[in-house]
Amino acid sequence: MKNALIINGGENTTNRDQIGEFDFIVAVDSGAEHAYKLFLKPDLIIGDLDSIDKKIYDRVTKDKIEIIEYQVDKDYTDFEIALKHVINMEIKDITVIGGEYGDIDHLFGSLFTINKLHKDQNILWIHGEQNILFPNSENIEIGVNKNFSVLPFSNLINLTISGAKWNLENEDVEFGVSKTLRNISKNNQICLYLI
Repeated sequence: MKNALIINGGENTTNRDQIGEFDFIVAVDSGAEHAYKLFLKPDLIIGDLDSIDKKIYDRVTKDKIEIIEYQVDKDYTDFEIALKHVINMEIKDITVIGGEYGDIDHLFGSLFTINKLHKDQNILWIHGEQNILFPNSENIEIGVNKNFSVLPFSNLINLTISGAKWNLENEDVEFGVSKTLRNISKNNQICLYLI
């Protein structure tokens, strides 16, 4: 399989025209409701099913969608379990929608989960009108005159940014420093790499 869509529970403002076609669709618990609203039929439902609506659950069962159910008391969130599942399928192009707002711990939990599990996948989290990309390549196509930020989750040693209004060459950027926020692409593609 080439690509997968994970539809997280919680707030989801993604429109159908913001996403493409996918080889595999996973709905995380109440993400099943979002899937149906977007005219998508999940291949798999993952979660403890504590927030899925009964009508949606009945429809999932009627549609004979595979369900992997976990206990409510567990050490991992439903989203983390779903993302691990997709990564273990060796799918390299993953899009995530949902989980945009609500409790701040869920928002940051999803962000940190993607950061922790991301290895060599291209993971895109569509968050309202913004995209959060965890790239698997140094070259990223974003279009000309697009705002972008590089958020360091650790110290970045010898970071180079090219194709932007404010390029960097072999600069160290400490965790938490805002130096790489709010840049603008000058080419269709920007290049980010660490030496």
